[in-house]
Amino acid sequence: MVSSEATGTAKVAKTGTKPPPAFKPNKSPGKPINGQKFKSAGGGAKKFDKPGGAGSGKRFDKSSGGAGGFKKFDKSGGGAGGFKKFDKSGAGGKKFGGNNNNKFAGKPQAPAEGEKQDWAKFKQEKKDLKLKRKSTRDTYEITKEAKQIYEKLRCRRTENKDKLVEQIYKVLNVGDTISKVVKAHDTARVLQCMLKYASPALRAEISEQLLPFTVDMCQSKYAQFCVQRMLKYGAPATKSKLVDSLMGHVVRLAGHSIASSLLDTMYQSATPQQRIHMRQEFYGDLYRKAKDSNVKSLSDTYKETTNMKASILGSVKANLDHVANKQLVDSSLVHAVMLEYLRACDEDEEKLEETVTAFAALVPHMLSTKEGSEAGVICFYKSTPKNRRAIIKNIKEHLLKIATHEHGHVFLISLLNALDDTKATKKAIYDHLHGDLKTLVGNQYGRRVVQWLVAPGDTTCFHPKFIRLVDEGLAYGKKEKELRRKEIFEQIEAPIAENIVEDPAFWLSNSHIGLVTADVLNHLQGESYEKAATALAKVIAQPEWRITADAAGPQPQDKKKAHNDVEAIIAEATKQRKKLLQNDISSSEEDESEDEGEDEQDEDGAPKLKKAKKAKEEELAEAAPLVSGIEEAGMHIVLKKILKNDVKREGDITFGQQLLQNLSADVNVLNSWLSVNRACFVLVKLVENSPSLLKSCKETITSEKSLSQTLLGQKTPGAKMLATKLALNSGK
Repeated sequence: MVSSEATGTAKVAKTGTKPPPAFKPNKSPGKPINGQKFKSAGGGAKKFDKPGGAGSGKRFDKSSGGAGGFKKFDKSGGGAGGFKKFDKSGAGGKKFGGNNNNKFAGKPQAPAEGEKQDWAKFKQEKKDLKLKRKSTRDTYEITKEAKQIYEKLRCRRTENKDKLVEQIYKVLNVGDTISKVVKAHDTARVLQCMLKYASPALRAEISEQLLPFTVDMCQSKYAQFCVQRMLKYGAPATKSKLVDSLMGHVVRLAGHSIASSLLDTMYQSATPQQRIHMRQEFYGDLYRKAKDSNVKSLSDTYKETTNMKASILGSVKANLDHVANKQLVDSSLVHAVMLEYLRACDEDEEKLEETVTAFAALVPHMLSTKEGSEAGVICFYKSTPKNRRAIIKNIKEHLLKIATHEHGHVFLISLLNALDDTKATKKAIYDHLHGDLKTLVGNQYGRRVVQWLVAPGDTTCFHPKFIRLVDEGLAYGKKEKELRRKEIFEQIEAPIAENIVEDPAFWLSNSHIGLVTADVLNHLQGESYEKAATALAKVIAQPEWRITADAAGPQPQDKKKAHNDVEAIIAEATKQRKKLLQNDISSSEEDESEDEGEDEQDEDGAPKLKKAKKAKEEELAEAAPLVSGIEEAGMHIVLKKILKNDVKREGDITFGQQLLQNLSADVNVLNSWLSVNRACFVLVKLVENSPSLLKSCKETITSEKSLSQTLLGQKTPGAKMLATKLALNSGK
């Protein structure tokens, strides 16, 4: 027999080939180089072969032994089979070699070992490579020419911008170029600027070319801003066509991170019929493909065919769950569908519980609209105790925003009115709001929350319809209404009184805050009342007491007026923008932020334009005119309201007593009061409360001849009535 060794020798001699080497230099086992894999020594050594013998592939062998030894981080050049992972200069290195034909060819080359990197050359090579790649696009020359004109168009001082827009349009209006460039980061800004400064006819023509791509544009990172420009500057017909172009894709867009906010904007600007059609797509695939004008709400879909109710509600639930999983529920459209679904599931407790559980963590995002707030209230009412605790936990960090929101404060009041555990209510809600009590009282919606805590169900503070709406939640509690409200107030009475004592001037800083102060003071009892009344009386009796003349905040007439003329909108927006940015933002930043699609943001993520506007509003608020507190009409009503309730207090130190005591201590202040008509009426209300106050007031005025002369010398109705009450006319 012939041995295997002899056979192998004979085979080599015959073919003239050599057996495979034990190891190939500069190739690690199993790692691809230039897209090709190679075998380790010996025809496929295992990753963790034991050491010894030729072809040993021990991965972490740190010894410098024999041929075939493998060292992963061998930085020395010696040893047959030595391996250097990061060898950039060796003969076997291909990645950075000069004579290789691989996928890295054409890229800037790294310097050889020991050579200094020429960064200027390196950057130039990168720039040339980028330009070379761009030049391969079929739209390169067209967009290059368009951007050159755009640089003139975006300049603030450029005149006749509509002519430049026409030039750009002639350049881009070649084939389907506009649809190609709308998604690019640079050319999308060109189209945004065109939509802003184009003439109405040309703007409509550009919009018509973009309408077929609206769905894709809404989902694009850059093209979405073109859709926003079409909504802002487009004619009513264009806006209507934009909404119609989304039909059939509403549910998909509602679950898209970029498109969801645009969809919400379009829903709010849509016609009532278009809103109905957009909601119908959540009802199932049947309504996604064909709209029904007879279906106004979810209940209409199964009114005639009740056997379809389960399947339709299942489709709505699946669509809502899809949006909820993406955490994109902050949308008027989603809130409207959600409210319809919760009302329809009233009989199906199992489905309702599943939905409530899914949306418990998202309740804070549902309170931005009226429908969302109502849906959040239903979720809370019909939740299990476990889900209620989860909802309260989730809103803790957003309590101040919720309490000062137009619709969120309704949810918070409903929650306060329905919770049975009053101690938990104070700990979870009031304790988190107490530090921001002044912020609450200074806000028109936050004041309502404080008033409900102090005077729940009071018709002098709340409309009867609102009270009936909130009291619907009493059916979901076990404790009696009056007992619950009494327990809550007893726990917050002392903290509120302490806050008034700390800064009484704030609680009388304007008539709107003063009304809340009057409600609080009229419900305080005992020591808390005495402390608060004493502190407030000292402020009122000060000669320099001043309050803001108008602190009601933005009035309905201050809101932006609706314009049918798009050009008027542009002119007004440009004018306002220049005023806001004149002192805060440089002209270069202004030019850039106008056309970039997004407002430039600062460190905390808030747009600079919005922050500048907010700072301007705060500056105007601080510059509000100050008037004498006793002469202001609203504060006059506040003082009379406080004094009116002194009659109910027997044996306590009343507010009227404290006020008269402080006025008597300073003759000059009392003298100035007697010369003011409204101040005299306040004193009339004060002396009517008790004979003792009438006697004290008469003694104070008659003790000083100047005071009686001032009072009798006035011809105002208030002075005459006060003189009559004090019986000073008879002594004249």
